[in-house]
Amino acid sequence: MTLGDNVDVVAPKKWMDGWDKIYSQLLQKTDDELARVDVGHRVQQLEHALAITETNTIGLKVLELGSGEGNVACYLAKLGCKIVAVDALASAIAVAQRKTKILGLFEQIEFRLDDMDGWPIPANNYDIVIAIQSLQYLFDRTIPRLREAMDAVQPGGFFVYSGNILPHFETDPPIRFISEEEIRREFKDWTLHAFGTEEILRKPDDLRGYVWLIARKPMIHK
Repeated sequence: MTLGDNVDVVAPKKWMDGWDKIYSQLLQKTDDELARVDVGHRVQQLEHALAITETNTIGLKVLELGSGEGNVACYLAKLGCKIVAVDALASAIAVAQRKTKILGLFEQIEFRLDDMDGWPIPANNYDIVIAIQSLQYLFDRTIPRLREAMDAVQPGGFFVYSGNILPHFETDPPIRFISEEEIRREFKDWTLHAFGTEEILRKPDDLRGYVWLIARKPMIHK
């Protein structure tokens, strides 16, 4: 794989080039720097949900859509999970693979250079599906792909979602925000372990809204 292998996606090339630059810069970091595994509150809330439901994390099958530099995949691999991590940028996959090798987690994570969309996700195939700040870049396919990803979760499994909502700066083309109301409607039959919205001032004059969710799919009772 070379860093020129990026997969064509619906997001504008200038956006992908910007993210590609960030990951290419990460490749210049030392092993000690890349060995850090920083995850946000969403993954910590997932870990809490797994704990209070007494879910054994060893061998759990995880699908992550938009895996970036691999922090989430590595964190869950440390808990014993088996992860399929998908990203469309070769530079992101390269960073994640290097991080995984440094941490000795390579056998637990399968990295896939691919679009988040355009291929079938087997139904009821994963214990956890994660889509953090990713599905909104599928535009008119955002909600359909969300539903396909939800279908991929086994009964009793978990879905982790995070995405932007208003307020947010204008983009061209417009990002497909999944609103708080839409998220609640899509997951109305699931158990919500964490749900919330927030606004963060990323820099002066750049206030961004977020919505997130950790939800458990209903069990099948015979």
